[in-house]
Amino acid sequence: MSKTKKIAILILTVMTLLVFGATAVVGANALTVKAYPGVTIFYNGRQLTDDQQPLIINDYTYVPLRMVMENFGKDITWDGANRRVLISDSLEEAQRQADLINLQNENKRLQATIEQLNATIADLQKRKTSTADLDDIEDALNDYFEDAGYDYFSDRYLGITITLSGDEDDIKYLVRVDCSDSSKYKNIRDLSKTKIEDFLEDLESKLLKEIDRTDYEDADITGEMRDRNNSSYYVKYNGRTYSYSWSSSSYYYDDLDDIASEVEDYFEDAGDTYFDDEGIRVYITLSGDEDEIEYLVRLDFRYADYYDDLTELSKSRIESFMNAVKNRISREIDGTDFEDADIIGELRDYSKSSYYVEYNGSRYYYSF
Repeated sequence: MSKTKKIAILILTVMTLLVFGATAVVGANALTVKAYPGVTIFYNGRQLTDDQQPLIINDYTYVPLRMVMENFGKDITWDGANRRVLISDSLEEAQRQADLINLQNENKRLQATIEQLNATIADLQKRKTSTADLDDIEDALNDYFEDAGYDYFSDRYLGITITLSGDEDDIKYLVRVDCSDSSKYKNIRDLSKTKIEDFLEDLESKLLKEIDRTDYEDADITGEMRDRNNSSYYVKYNGRTYSYSWSSSSYYYDDLDDIASEVEDYFEDAGDTYFDDEGIRVYITLSGDEDEIEYLVRLDFRYADYYDDLTELSKSRIESFMNAVKNRISREIDGTDFEDADIIGELRDYSKSSYYVEYNGSRYYYSF
């Protein structure tokens, strides 16, 4: 049924109420009309029924308003005092309208989410294609590790360059170390193995970040660190462990002072790491020979925040720290003339030398 016809029926229906309700209105004039019954009303193929039947009057069809409106989901109320017909949405219709609005709002939210996802996909695809060149990744690594000589080996004159090779399955890095301008190192054998591995681990970590979301993101990583001026000195990384070309050679530390310096650097933050007090200063010296090495660790409490002297430290923490010192020394002397030496030691209060802990290689003895 067209909108125009619906409006006509509604108007005629209202007129029907006015006509047939006229006798009930005080002061209203009664009308006499010829009405013909027998009209049936169908809505969407379903016949509508009501106690009041439709009528034909003067070639117009008059339909009871309530019969039509209730089928449209409306509530009808007759206001006799004011001679008004009140039409409002039924609760069911109002709920349908509310549900429709909610669905429309949800559709908008879903559409916004889809647009955001599409934008994210486009961005990821752009990033993937824009960083898929090994030369670009190589440049990024060299920029990032521009000051690696100073940052890792405390020598700003130590030259370090990085090159990459490989494909989507395997990437290999080559780090060339140039000691030509260094006053501290003659070649890479002079570098601490600990610091070498710290640097190479950071290099691998940075490389993994750079290849993320590129064609190389699933590649296995191996590498090599080589002395620029002597290619027989190198460190190789197979993806799991490091191997040194000079481990089985006749190259060794000049003396125990070099090893002590490396160990002391390693435990620079031991006060905070082992005793939760960054104010505790740590000093380490070594003495001995190829058969036996003795370490002396002095703890300085003058700047400590929580402790006054050695006696206030937990014995379990003291022994954990001393064991770590022993293990670090064992690692540093590996591959040197001292690698078979027994290790003993002493931990002493810097200001109160009567407070100390001795280690004979198997047990700890406390002076307090």
